Amino acid sequence: MLTEFFFKNKFETKKALNVIRWTIILYTLATYPFYLIGMILNPDEYAFIHRATGPYAWAYWLLFLSALIFPLTLLIQKLASRFWFVLFVAFIMKAGVYFERFVIITTRFHRDYLTGNGDIELTDLFTFGLGMQFLQGAIIAVLILYYHHYF
Repeated sequence: MLTEFFFKNKFETKKALNVIRWTIILYTLATYPFYLIGMILNPDEYAFIHRATGPYAWAYWLLFLSALIFPLTLLIQKLASRFWFVLFVAFIMKAGVYFERFVIITTRFHRDYLTGNGDIELTDLFTFGLGMQFLQGAIIAVLILYYHHYF
């Protein structure tokens, strides 16, 4: 979106968005069999029945469906051609990961029963992880735009 704003009609951002769209769709389609095979071969590690029927079943189903069903809405061309929708799908499909990190960080800050809870290390780790995600996203965006501009 920033590239289109600053460099109007210089790069083919719609083609880059299409690459990102198909990457998300293929990632989702590859996740289905991996998850199903994992549940069949190692049901204790996946704990699907316990999570899907436990006290937080609504949250589990919401995260499960948003990771495995919602990205398939990118098959609709009209929706997939909008930058904000593709960005929204990318965040929603990873909402479980972000929520899990939030819970880990929050519980780590409130561990009053330990003498030292390692807040400084955790904050540094969180900042490093966030910085790495932004850096990876920027590098992927530059590579996709470069590829579509010169090839």
